[in-house]
Amino acid sequence: MNLSRAFKYPFHNSAKVISIVLVMTIAFVVCIALIVNSADWSPYLETAYYGETASDVAPHDEINAGMFIGFLGLLAIVVFGGFWMNGYSAAAIGEVLKGNDTLPAIDFGANMRKGFWLFLSSLAYALLNIVVWIVVGVIAGVIGSIGSLFNILALIALFAALILISIPSGWAYFIGMARYASDGDRGALFDIVRNMRIARKNAGTGVRLVLRFAALTIIYGIVRAIVEGLLGGLAGTDIVVAAALTISIYFFFNLFHHFSTQHLIAQYALAVGVGQGGPDVDYIDKPK
Repeated sequence: MNLSRAFKYPFHNSAKVISIVLVMTIAFVVCIALIVNSADWSPYLETAYYGETASDVAPHDEINAGMFIGFLGLLAIVVFGGFWMNGYSAAAIGEVLKGNDTLPAIDFGANMRKGFWLFLSSLAYALLNIVVWIVVGVIAGVIGSIGSLFNILALIALFAALILISIPSGWAYFIGMARYASDGDRGALFDIVRNMRIARKNAGTGVRLVLRFAALTIIYGIVRAIVEGLLGGLAGTDIVVAAALTISIYFFFNLFHHFSTQHLIAQYALAVGVGQGGPDVDYIDKPK
């Protein structure tokens, strides 16, 4: 897996990524402006700033059309935007699996459908982890109640569950996502046992993926902190301007970081034999 190639990926597609940043920023700012302009929020802002009620006059504005539309818009952006981003990310992974480092064209309907199925599959993996942690937690509680020595054994059991189930399930989700991106088979998303088996067989590759994830997070985090420090004083006291600047910085760095990680996921999938160009690994368990 090539960290440099993953880092450069969104910058090679900067025009498309920035256009997504602008669309999402404008949508958020419009909704926030509707909310801000629908009532007098100054007493609440004073309370938040001073830590106590700074004004005896509290706003009596009831929920109006502007406020309702603003909050509803934010909810819609978060939900449908999340579905779309998941689906578009799968399409991007599919292109990288083909050896193409260009972000795909946006197909809102297809991206939404893919994102919905990815969301459902993420719930399946989350449910698996919840069940495992409940079972291990109950067992650890029984063991820990025996004595202090067994408390240590209980902690070891919980840590082992994290290593053996939780972390590989994350890799398995990425494998299912890549298989779905590669051949469009929704069943691959929910083929948890097979995906887990692939993840465990390639645990070393998964660890290298996690380390590269951490490296990307550190790099983007440092640059973002510098940019926020330089631009922090430009917003002034205007709530909408401050929100626009904050949201644009948030989306810019998070989306560039996001697409870098998606490229790493595609590289990881190729390394374990998913998609075109991967090593000769029989990831679908065909008869020899």
